[in-house]
Amino acid sequence: MTFARGFVASVLLAAVAFSATRHTSLEARIAKLIAASPVLERGHIGYKFVDVETGRVIADHEAAAFFTPASNTKLYTTALALTRLGPAYTFKTQLTTTMVWTPGQTILRDLQIVGGGDPNLSGRILPYDVKAKPGDALTALRQLAGKLADAGIKEITGDVTGVATRYSGDPYPDGWTIDDSIYDYGAPISALTFNDNAVTVKLTPGEIGDIAELATTPVNTPLLFLNQVTTSPGGETQVHVGRAPGSNEVVLTGNIGAAAIPWQQDLAVLDPARWTAATLIDALRDCGITVRGEPRSQYEGPPTAGTVVAVHESAPLAQTLTVVNKVSQNLHAEMFLREVGFVSQGSGTLRAGVEERTKFLQELGITQDLTGLALQDGSGLARQDLTTPDSTVALLRAMWQRPERDVWLASLPIGGVDGSLEHRFKNIPGAERIHAKTGSLSHVNALSGYIETRQHGWVAFSVMINATEGHSADVHTFIDRLCALFLSI
Repeated sequence: MTFARGFVASVLLAAVAFSATRHTSLEARIAKLIAASPVLERGHIGYKFVDVETGRVIADHEAAAFFTPASNTKLYTTALALTRLGPAYTFKTQLTTTMVWTPGQTILRDLQIVGGGDPNLSGRILPYDVKAKPGDALTALRQLAGKLADAGIKEITGDVTGVATRYSGDPYPDGWTIDDSIYDYGAPISALTFNDNAVTVKLTPGEIGDIAELATTPVNTPLLFLNQVTTSPGGETQVHVGRAPGSNEVVLTGNIGAAAIPWQQDLAVLDPARWTAATLIDALRDCGITVRGEPRSQYEGPPTAGTVVAVHESAPLAQTLTVVNKVSQNLHAEMFLREVGFVSQGSGTLRAGVEERTKFLQELGITQDLTGLALQDGSGLARQDLTTPDSTVALLRAMWQRPERDVWLASLPIGGVDGSLEHRFKNIPGAERIHAKTGSLSHVNALSGYIETRQHGWVAFSVMINATEGHSADVHTFIDRLCALFLSI
């Protein structure tokens, strides 16, 4: 008996010693990796890796410190939306008229397209597929127009109004810059959104000395282009986009190489509700419906009461949420935050959404104070957003325990496979066992998610790096190699 107890004690001591040695070895490897990464020399780095089931800390450094998280903010917003709204939740876009309409009437005196927060009135293919090419951007609007035609509507004598009152105010949260509003990643937040509230402009080289050929997707666009880009010899391209904030006029200057691939840029639309209404008019006319009025927009006040003539229902939230996390879609994240505010408080404002997110995080034990976080928007584009690796890992562990775990995990980019991680983790075996959300701004890089280890199951982690100089690609390489250390433990 004495021998047995002694043997068991020896085994336990050996196991503890082995675990301590392995932990020390991991810390040494991390320290060596940091020392070999000059890009981190003047930066601020924090990380935390824990057993997702037990919470046992495997490695951490400055995990309670504040960092600008960039798009890691989307983890907090999408977790809120998935939990509060549910994976089957859908968004409805309605066509209404202020008149009392009954089937059989062929003329409407007006028409409203009332936004219900659907982020995918576009050519995006759902469910998300990394290999899928976008379809016709007008698909949903053509379907709505077709429903009117099927109902026997022949003519609209008045205006068509895009109604975006569900999310009133705050089209640009505090902390977004003036330059952000020019491009697609800073497109205005609206309850009625078409094609991500952005136009793709594409330049194709012609003969040397000729002006480059310009095309837009969709073809109908409220933006006015002055194209001064010329075709030059060789393959070098330098195009400058000139656009004053608040203006629809875009001046393109520079050159595109005759041997170069086409150049393209996604630019934000300033009045998405009016653009949606104008595009719907085109779709109605294509269906043989006469429209005599003009496109208009409404962003404040309640929708005008009337009769619902047609409805378009979105894909379920489980699919729309995947787009947000896979490709880091800012506009959609902001819409989700406001939708939770609308459903919970009857107010689709940024303030209501932030309040609901704060309540949600408090329920998880993550408080919005000096030890937790201070998030001002839904996407992470606001420069004053702050959080910690501690809080982010706590969120990840909480979501792991929820019944929506599979939907949540599937929404995250996979290392070396898809989304914002498609071109990361090159030449790192087992990278597909990393499921994580990226975050990137100037001098800011983050990656948070899960790693499936070989021997110890799933690990939740958060790596945040601020104030670095040099190329973000070098910071990405460091983060990738740091995560790779945990693949084999």
